[in-house]
Amino acid sequence: MPQKGDSSQDSAFKNWMNAELVKKISSHIRHHYPDFNSKKFEELSKKLHALELKARTRLIAQNLQEHLPADYSKALKILLLAAEKPKSASSALKGFDLWPFTEFIQLHGLQNAEESLEALTVLTQKFTSEFAVRPFLIHHTDLSLQYLNDLTDHPVHHVRRWVSEGTRPRLPWGEQLPHFIKDPTPTLKLLEKLKYDDELYVRKSVANHLNDISKDNPEVTIKTLTRWKKEAPKQHQDKIDWITRHALRGLIKKGNPKALKLIGVNTDMNVKIRGFKVDKKSIKVGDKIHFEFEIESKHKGMAVIDYVIHYRKARGESGKVFKLTTKNLKPNEWVHIKKSHSFKPVTTRVLYPGLHHVEILANGKSLGKIPFTLRKVPA
Repeated sequence: MPQKGDSSQDSAFKNWMNAELVKKISSHIRHHYPDFNSKKFEELSKKLHALELKARTRLIAQNLQEHLPADYSKALKILLLAAEKPKSASSALKGFDLWPFTEFIQLHGLQNAEESLEALTVLTQKFTSEFAVRPFLIHHTDLSLQYLNDLTDHPVHHVRRWVSEGTRPRLPWGEQLPHFIKDPTPTLKLLEKLKYDDELYVRKSVANHLNDISKDNPEVTIKTLTRWKKEAPKQHQDKIDWITRHALRGLIKKGNPKALKLIGVNTDMNVKIRGFKVDKKSIKVGDKIHFEFEIESKHKGMAVIDYVIHYRKARGESGKVFKLTTKNLKPNEWVHIKKSHSFKPVTTRVLYPGLHHVEILANGKSLGKIPFTLRKVPA
């Protein structure tokens, strides 16, 4: 899925919710519900152009509610039939086509929680229900957690992944779950059952879930992964090692010593830098800055190398860490590293002209910082 706040991807994906899809949804629903007013429903297409993706999805869901039976159970049955038994000689609804269906459930299904969760289980096998389940976790917490717990050994990996992804406390694009941000204990019980899953797709969600937890409860994530590494049988050690590296990426960027130690980094390594330089002292918006340097350590060990761009803001600077590389250093060996960074305008970051800095980090510690100036493109 696109990342939260990435309006450039939002704008690209929004085109999936178009007049053609509205007509397609209408056709499949009418096949199972002849009273469906297709002509009236399809008029909503005129309103789509001015809206972004999520607003388009919600508009379609709201119009479904207006044209389906007032009885939620009957309306839900029709939607499931449209999703599972498409009109013959027509292409089936799939992927993003079904987002308005899951949106319909989260908007109108809270009073029928069990029935809604069962429907989301069906739909998540065709299009993720990770967003739609969140209101149920907020308003029917115990029931939803127990329901999802029973799915941790479901034969379909999309469902098992949904258990982890749908309960992430800070899911991108999804409604936050404040009670799990404060206390992640309930969702950790689900992750315990998924950590050895054979599907990388599922384990990646487990890692992302733990990374979410680390933003508010870093010690919980570190403690959990430390225990998992100790408890993992030999045949599952590689799975836990993979989860650990990906789950700790946020803490590693921040130079958290416990996180670095957990992935085998010696935070006491004395890493040195030389020859750090940028190719230009001044660049214009749209250009790239190229920089290079060498690093060396007196002792053998792993060095996690990141770089920070300290962007000029309306007031002061704000640094953003970017992954660069990980090197297994030999004693007294100098390793040469080159990198470029683009200052092409993007919708998610305002580029202010003025003084910027590029900084190199090794195992979370600063090795040096160089200033450069970003200029406006002449009008």
